[in-house]
Amino acid sequence: MSITLAIECSQRGGGVALRDASGLVHTAELTSASGVDDRLMTEVDQLFQKANLVPTDLKLVGVSIGPGGFTGLRVAVSTAKMLALTTGCLVVPVASALVAAASRPHAQRVAVVLAARQGTAWLTRVEANLEIDGKPGLVDAMSFERATEGCGAVLADSHLPDEMAQIISGRGLVCEIPVFDPVQCLVLAEAGLGHGQQVDPRCLGPLYPRIPEAVRLFDA
Repeated sequence: MSITLAIECSQRGGGVALRDASGLVHTAELTSASGVDDRLMTEVDQLFQKANLVPTDLKLVGVSIGPGGFTGLRVAVSTAKMLALTTGCLVVPVASALVAAASRPHAQRVAVVLAARQGTAWLTRVEANLEIDGKPGLVDAMSFERATEGCGAVLADSHLPDEMAQIISGRGLVCEIPVFDPVQCLVLAEAGLGHGQQVDPRCLGPLYPRIPEAVRLFDA
């Protein structure tokens, strides 16, 4: 059994999961956005100690790449890149929408809506077998209605634009708050490796639907 680490910090808070050589999965939770900064590497180190492993035992790191929060994504992706470059392990990026869909107890076609802002949001359709249907992208209320046709549920947080919430209610769709389980990120990363989805760590980057506000202000 390969040693796999998964980092899921795409939203506020997050967590990490480590599969040891016996197949046992160890987890740690990060409870706030600031905790991602302060605790991520500490928690990773403690997981390795708990599993009686050293960093060079690592064979694969999977990281949830977004869309999500600016700080959490930057820290998670930078950490995954650093681990891959220093230990020589492989790295697999995992779409955060897949983590959300995999974290549900029911397997069905869903629309995962993230990074809502100013009447638009990033929408990903995920099939029951956890394959992405079509090309994810930004939608407004009009395209949201078309994009959610045939979906059994919509996964969206409290930032969902009112127009989209009204469409969900009017069509009788179930709207759920998404959960981002680092264990599911780990499982998806291992599956992705089996499908050849590893990338050069130097090319690893977060998925931002728009230019982040922090970047815009810095450039200005």
